[in-house]
Amino acid sequence: MNETLALRRTEIVPITAPEQVQELVQAAAADHHIVIAPSHLAMKEGEVVGYASIGSIPLFNVWLDSRKVQALDSLRLLKNAEAMARQMGVRQYLMPCAHTSPFHPHMERLGFTRLGFSELNWKRI
Repeated sequence: MNETLALRRTEIVPITAPEQVQELVQAAAADHHIVIAPSHLAMKEGEVVGYASIGSIPLFNVWLDSRKVQALDSLRLLKNAEAMARQMGVRQYLMPCAHTSPFHPHMERLGFTRLGFSELNWKRI
């Protein structure tokens, strides 16, 4: 493929150097976004235009029965899950939390950083 055509295409490429992450962070900040656990760069015409975090950050998806589990139980269960994850080498994770969850008003006090609101979608591939 000639070089001109290669520069025009869009592609996802693995991140292989710290300099790539620095470039990504600067590009995202200029577009008012943050970068969370990037594994791949989205490139267009040789320029960083985004990123993907493919399997690089665990997601804790939690349900606890609000009729049977008290607040202290919830905290203990969450701390146990975090300890198990830490033993597996996990150092950060994402945890979706619905507005209707009893956890929602307490997430920041539990050490979480709010990243904004997004709707999660699921797909089999």
